[in-house]
Amino acid sequence: MTTGLSLDNFVYSVIFCFTMTFSPGPMTIFLLSLGLKSGLKSALPAQMGASLAYLISIIIFSIGLSEIIKNYPLLTHTIQLIGISYIIYLTYKQWTSKEIQINTHIDLKNFKDLFSKGMLTGISNPKTILMFTAVFPQFSAHKDHQMTDISILGITFLVLQFASGCSYCYFGQRIKPLLDQPSRQSLLHKTSAVLLLAVAAMLARSFLA
Repeated sequence: MTTGLSLDNFVYSVIFCFTMTFSPGPMTIFLLSLGLKSGLKSALPAQMGASLAYLISIIIFSIGLSEIIKNYPLLTHTIQLIGISYIIYLTYKQWTSKEIQINTHIDLKNFKDLFSKGMLTGISNPKTILMFTAVFPQFSAHKDHQMTDISILGITFLVLQFASGCSYCYFGQRIKPLLDQPSRQSLLHKTSAVLLLAVAAMLARSFLA
C-alpha cells in the first residue's frame, strides 16, 4: 500500500482531527451528558453509533467524492477553497464561543435507542459533511494515492474520535468542573481556535503554492 502523505501533512491532519474530536461540539457534549448520567458502560452504544456514522461519512464524502472529482482540477480547487474557508469559520466560532450547555436529562435506556441517537447525532451534523468533503482530501498531495491517504486519515480520525468519546464518558465527572467555569471554557475554545488556524494556514500555503 503506497501513500502520498508527507510527514508535515500527516502531523497537521492529526492536529486537525484531534482538535475536531476533543473540542466541545454536539457529539462530545452528548457523550459527556451520557457519561455524567450513566457512566462509560451505558454510553458505549452511543459512541459505537457515532463511530459507524463517521465511518459511513468518510466512505461516502471523502473517499467516494475524491475519486469522482480528482480529474476535474477546477472543481477540486473550488472544494479546497471551501475547505480552507470552513476551517477559518470554525476558528472564528471557537474563538467567539460562549457557555457550553450540558444536558443530563436524557431518557435513553436500551442499546438500540442509544446506538441510534449516537448515529443520528454523528451523521446529521453538517460539520461532518463539510469536514470529510472539503478538508480531508486536501491533506493528500498526490491524487494517485488519494484513496489510500484518505483511508489513513479516516482511521486516524475514527481512533481519535473513539478515544475522545470514551474520555468524555469516563471522565465526565472530572471534566464537568472544567467546563462549568467560563474562564476555562474560554481558554479551551481559544486553544482550539489557534490549532485550527495553524491547520488553515498550512492548507492555504499548499493551495497557493
